[in-house]
Amino acid sequence: MSTKNLDTIQKSLIAFFKKNTNQEGITLREIANNIWASHPQTVLNKLNQLVLKWYFAKDDQGYRLIRESITDKLNDIVQLPIYGFAQCGNKGKNVIDEYTQEKIPVTVAMLGIKDVSTCFFVRAKGNSMEPKIQDGDLVLIKQQDHYDINDYVFVIHNDLPKLKKIIQQDGKRLLESVNRFFDSVEISKYDEAKVIGVVKKIIKDM
Repeated sequence: MSTKNLDTIQKSLIAFFKKNTNQEGITLREIANNIWASHPQTVLNKLNQLVLKWYFAKDDQGYRLIRESITDKLNDIVQLPIYGFAQCGNKGKNVIDEYTQEKIPVTVAMLGIKDVSTCFFVRAKGNSMEPKIQDGDLVLIKQQDHYDINDYVFVIHNDLPKLKKIIQQDGKRLLESVNRFFDSVEISKYDEAKVIGVVKKIIKDM
């Protein structure tokens, strides 16, 4: 197996994850002890380096080994735009078409979605959706105006882009946060509110 340009700890991490396919509940300290790394932070740093090298994918389930060698074939890599909340547009117009953005390379396997042509990322800001969505998370949005009752949506509400859940209560439409310390906000008949898309994936700390 070719792991050119990888250091000893990176190679050990690939071997460890290959052998231990179920990582649920395992801590960075336990991984460090298993591969003889000096500190859990070293493991975290090396895992993030391997994400950038496309050996691992990282999502809300943790780290996942997606190839073992530089010769392994990856699924097609696509470039998806990232919209920081400040760049999402004032009135929720055609977000993808009308506003500048940076792009990030991702694989279809990492996203778990076959059709990514209408997908984009937003960078979460604030803590109203914790613990589901945390400040700084990359959130994958599929652009569509319809949603199910359990969906988290990316909505422009009175010129402000928000990640929320939309619920019906006592005949009212409400923007609901996950964090119980944040009150729900009513969408009144005088408000401008447009659903841009639904949340499809949350990528932590990238």
